[in-house]
Amino acid sequence: MRTIAVYGAFVFATFAFSPSAFSAMPEDPHQETDRLGTASEIAVAQVAGPFEFPWSIAFLPDESLLVTERAGRLQLVDPVLGTGEIAGLPTVLYHDQAGLLDVAVDPGFAHNGTLYLSYVHGSPESSALRVLKARLDRQNLRLTEQRVIFESTWATMTQLFGGRLAVTRDGHLFLTLGDRWERERAQDLSKHNGKIIRIRTDGSVPGDNPFVALPGARPEIWTYGHRNPQGLALDERTGELWSHEHGPLGGDELNLILPGRNYGWPVITHGLDYSGEPMGEGTAKAGMEQPFHFWTPAIAPSGLAIASTGDLRVFWIGALHGEALVMLQMEDGEIARNEQLLQHDLGRIRDVRISPGGALYFITDSSEGALYRIESTIEQAWKPGSRRHRL
Repeated sequence: MRTIAVYGAFVFATFAFSPSAFSAMPEDPHQETDRLGTASEIAVAQVAGPFEFPWSIAFLPDESLLVTERAGRLQLVDPVLGTGEIAGLPTVLYHDQAGLLDVAVDPGFAHNGTLYLSYVHGSPESSALRVLKARLDRQNLRLTEQRVIFESTWATMTQLFGGRLAVTRDGHLFLTLGDRWERERAQDLSKHNGKIIRIRTDGSVPGDNPFVALPGARPEIWTYGHRNPQGLALDERTGELWSHEHGPLGGDELNLILPGRNYGWPVITHGLDYSGEPMGEGTAKAGMEQPFHFWTPAIAPSGLAIASTGDLRVFWIGALHGEALVMLQMEDGEIARNEQLLQHDLGRIRDVRISPGGALYFITDSSEGALYRIESTIEQAWKPGSRRHRL
């Protein structure tokens, strides 16, 4: 029997012993696992919506939520007052995959009211990814004191933006940037495409960034060789930074992000070209990082939340192509379990977050997307308004 449970400040999966369940675990940590048959159910409650192609969710200290809509709207979901749109956003290019993307809350929000937004600026013919720093006037539902603190290299394709944000307690901001269908730029340190960058939250560049003294390199670059990273999260317990990214035809990756490292794209990949032919120089090359985990066939991962305690770490990942909530459980540095929950029940899952109180939330990616919460115990599965989903 299997349940999703919440304990304290972290979320993880608990499993009662079942020989058939444990025999289904693969020896190879990169091997795909089938969904295990059980007789248990979890409950998924719709919290808010519909939203127009929601892209990201973030929690304020009081557990109210911010939801971005790719069309350029930012919504505040208050558990008492309901949903209200926040005014004062910048002009956003909403075209193809472009739009308002991520929202991150400053760790000192309770004192400074600061938010960060990633969004696409420009035209369908030429655009850049920007990061906006602003203050939230909660009483008047408006952004104030707006300032652009980063703008990426411009490109022509309105796809593969990356766009995920992570903010640290010591005042640094990380941003993922996709290759925008210009593969070679992912290895070019003079361009932001295909990189993860690190700046301070005031927009300045830290002096200890790995390429800050390299002539011709963009000083903001932290890592390179990425394709389309749509997941980025800090393990608050260890301080480690993790990201996942879309491969081409297969080869989606989960990576531990370390400064100055080359993650290989497009030179090495565990995926294939869309023609079905091999691409690059194979799956490995000296000086290039191997993924911690990869998926073939592709799941198109989007959104990432991490919960950890002791030797146990759980990665919660949304899947667009896979239409699932993916759980990777890591024990002693190895993937011990790989589950795809709610598969094809609710559609494409765009973002996954853990609330300050430890509850797991996610949003679905559609013209009428919704915000959902997984109920904390099986006993709550029968609450009015909850939807039951068999694992």
